[in-house]
Amino acid sequence: MVANRRLVIERYLKQDRDLWERTKKELRPLVRLINSSSGEYSLQLREDYFNIYYQGNSVAKVEPNRNGTYTVSIHRKFVGPKPEQLLEQLDKYSLSKHTTDPKPTNEYFRFRIKAHDLRAFFQRSHLDRISSKIRAVHNGEEITMEQVIVTDNPPSHDFVIIDRQVADHSNWSRIDLLALKRDPTTEFHFVVIEVKLGRNPELCEKAGEQVSNYVRHIRKNMKDYIDCYQRNYSQKKELGLFSEDMPDSIKINSDLASVEGIVVAIGYSQLAQKNIEILDTAIKTNGWDITVRQMPIMQLS
Repeated sequence: MVANRRLVIERYLKQDRDLWERTKKELRPLVRLINSSSGEYSLQLREDYFNIYYQGNSVAKVEPNRNGTYTVSIHRKFVGPKPEQLLEQLDKYSLSKHTTDPKPTNEYFRFRIKAHDLRAFFQRSHLDRISSKIRAVHNGEEITMEQVIVTDNPPSHDFVIIDRQVADHSNWSRIDLLALKRDPTTEFHFVVIEVKLGRNPELCEKAGEQVSNYVRHIRKNMKDYIDCYQRNYSQKKELGLFSEDMPDSIKINSDLASVEGIVVAIGYSQLAQKNIEILDTAIKTNGWDITVRQMPIMQLS
């Protein structure tokens, strides 16, 4: 007997129907908070867990457990150098005192939360405290600009940014943003989006090669990517992360040529223009099936 093949990518909750119905109900308050944040917060499904993001940075990793609890992991740097006050508040809802991740680096505080305490644990004041630390750490302009793109392009009938920081079991190199764009038919197709600052030297040939490789990788594993993101979309719709007028399910085009790659270049400086011209030349020379788009940064003096 041949063992079942492991899918290349499975970014959704693999739960039976009863557990899924329970999880949907338990996450409703958190989904309402995210939907009312005007794009500041988002929820992205992973393989049997989900991440809560703030401005492109992961606030928390949340794992639903079969016993009705949730395991929450928060990075130490987003709790702050003196975390006692916040940890004391969060520990009120934990079944056991926080424990550090059993890695030598001790990077994470971990909590086990009962379902009925999830809302209190992720109340807005706690998220605001963690978010203030994220702003202080400031993980980079490109992540900030990714968030601008996500916020300025909310899910619509024709375009959905379905995931961010995408890696899979056979390719650990991460795609910045993965979108679904509606074809002239009723189907969607994949759009790989890589965000680079204009002054970043990687905007040149390296960025083009990177995006071209992502496109080829999705085409190579098209069936798994389609299965993954049709499920990912449907689960997000059931959770209430998309508006009611969005379809309950979607179909993604299986034509390999439909996969699109875009490098978004941030800024119109002379250096940006030079790097974009080099990239355009590399695209033509190498025959990459990708495009470059510019996004300005407004500077006030």
